[in-house]
Amino acid sequence: MDQSVPSLASARQGEVSTSRGWPAAVFTGIVLGAALFAFSPRPAPPFPATQVFPDRLLVNGLAANGKRLLAAGEQGHILLADDSHGPWREATVEPQRDATFNQVVYVGDGVALAVGHDDWIVRSEDNGQTWHEVNYNADADQAGPLFGVAGPYNGRIYAFGAFGTLLLSTDLGKTWQAQKSESLGDKHLYGMLDGGSALLLVGEQGLMLKSADGGNTWEKLKPVYNGSFFGALTLSDGGWLVYGMRGHVFVSRDGGQTWNEGVTPAPVSLFGGTVESDGTIALVGAQRTVMLSSDGGAHFSIAAQGERQTLAAVLPLADGQLLVAGESGLALERPAAGGAHP
Repeated sequence: MDQSVPSLASARQGEVSTSRGWPAAVFTGIVLGAALFAFSPRPAPPFPATQVFPDRLLVNGLAANGKRLLAAGEQGHILLADDSHGPWREATVEPQRDATFNQVVYVGDGVALAVGHDDWIVRSEDNGQTWHEVNYNADADQAGPLFGVAGPYNGRIYAFGAFGTLLLSTDLGKTWQAQKSESLGDKHLYGMLDGGSALLLVGEQGLMLKSADGGNTWEKLKPVYNGSFFGALTLSDGGWLVYGMRGHVFVSRDGGQTWNEGVTPAPVSLFGGTVESDGTIALVGAQRTVMLSSDGGAHFSIAAQGERQTLAAVLPLADGQLLVAGESGLALERPAAGGAHP
């Protein structure tokens, strides 16, 4: 009888043996399944689209063509938008050289140019969507930054920059030729304006050059200030305005023969400027300063200030706001009414 009935101890031993075996089998199955999954062909997971942060990018130049806005800056980035509030998206630049752009301008309907370091110039014919290189200097010993581009003035476009570099294009920026003149010297050139009867080119150490023959020859004007001028504007009444270091602003209404100094409220360097449709002059610069003048540059007042970052460019918008750009990227400013005159 004892032999025909299994003992309770034997039954329990079989249960334990069985329970000890199944976890190992399950684990082995999991490992095999993971291996098959790892090595099986399958499509790559989609990556999120690269996001552009216009408030985290150094922006040196702004331009507008109708509703289309362009912003050019560090590492070869050019952004575009059709609304000042965005969204901003990245333009295609070919080839991408990662050099910093210093200015961007429209030179025709949908035709734009951007200039930057290494004598780099790119051109767009589709309103800023795509850009193609038209000038570049691969010689590190000879290349320098281009600080600005201006025109067309009587069919001529000028790009200018370090050590007296002046380039000329007569085909809307498709090709470029170097301009040589003893008057240019080796000083950095920062700004240019078309004064109707003459061109004005300004630069470091108070340099002001005037050309009465469309840029073929240049003559030095009598210096009025030994600090650098970073920009020049043609005013709504035809006057000329230059601005630069330590808040210095000068205005001429006789083609550069005589200059009157404007009164500015702070000794901050000014790097960008524009003239609004109503004649108001807006200048921007260090300490995120925005200065306005409603009396033709005789007096300026501060419309915005307070941060350490520098502003490099300003663009008037149809709604009365100003689009400003600089070290902290792009931002909108709405100057207080009546703040342009003390």
